[in-house]
Amino acid sequence: MADLPPDRCPGLLRPHLAADGALVRLRAPGGRLPDGGLRALSAASTAFADGDVHLTSRGNLQLRGVTVDECGGVPAGLVDAVSAAGFLPAPSHERVRNVVASPLSGIVGGRADLRPLIGALDAALCAEPVLAQLPGRFLFGLDDGRGDVAALRCDLAAVAADSGLFEIAIGRLCGPVVPADRVVDTLIDLARRFAAVRGTRWHVHQLPEAGAELGGGAPLPPAARYTMPYGPLPGAVSALVPLGILSPAMVAALPESEVIVTPWRGLVLAGEPDPQPLRDAGFVLDGASPWTRTTACAGAPGCSLAEGDTRSAARRAVAGAPPAGHLHVVGCERSCGAPNFPHTLLFARTRP
Repeated sequence: MADLPPDRCPGLLRPHLAADGALVRLRAPGGRLPDGGLRALSAASTAFADGDVHLTSRGNLQLRGVTVDECGGVPAGLVDAVSAAGFLPAPSHERVRNVVASPLSGIVGGRADLRPLIGALDAALCAEPVLAQLPGRFLFGLDDGRGDVAALRCDLAAVAADSGLFEIAIGRLCGPVVPADRVVDTLIDLARRFAAVRGTRWHVHQLPEAGAELGGGAPLPPAARYTMPYGPLPGAVSALVPLGILSPAMVAALPESEVIVTPWRGLVLAGEPDPQPLRDAGFVLDGASPWTRTTACAGAPGCSLAEGDTRSAARRAVAGAPPAGHLHVVGCERSCGAPNFPHTLLFARTRP
């Protein structure tokens, strides 16, 4: 998969080439979606892509199977559709609006309500011209103190502590402790400094001093793996999307309420929607389901290097006897998307 050159991509979207067509990524800082955005995106996928909306491990969205023109550009109708849905508020910064945040913040648990910080950080990021040159894989994190985002290895993160303070993480090093009203300015300043010294490096921990040149100090203590709760919660329903693939039928089953995309390929639905229609549509609301510990790379036919259909293999594994731990299904030895915690690899060797 490769980026197409920007000068060959008319419009606002820069696709990636895959074996099943072009892939378009759309950012949703903090997993927050524009009102009605998911339904609009599902309709756009039906018209211009493979029909599904794919969730990523950064709480973002993807469309696959997009047909590009002879210049490598996506259809103008797709650009118009995603723009009208509110997914491209700052085209110059679209590739760098990578912000993960505790999805349940302000709903249940946590030490702080991060929702105001999410919008403020996104706005500040988009207002800084130099930050448009950050690597597309650079990741900001906002953790409300429960430790969910802290375990995701962000480049720069703020973790809520006691007494309204936030601990700043600089790569894998400890940074300063700042009050809530200094979080955004601190993260933006650190990002500017990284942009000035990074050279060709993508991540803070890849700097010669691993982030110490940005003010990082002692190594961060190891972050415990976080387990996302599923099912009805106080003030919301948390639903896992198997393999991160949202079909049109699943989108149609969603209630008319706020939808938050999680970094674990799920959705948090605000309010108290009826869970049964969600189960009927294919969402998983049981934290003990084997789907909560089963993931897969794109596999064939989406990836030209894959030797097998990983999604079918994953479904067979879940229907059979999956291992007790985490299972990641891959189509080749590169093991794309493998989690950073202990897991079992299953190689899918049969093509669809």
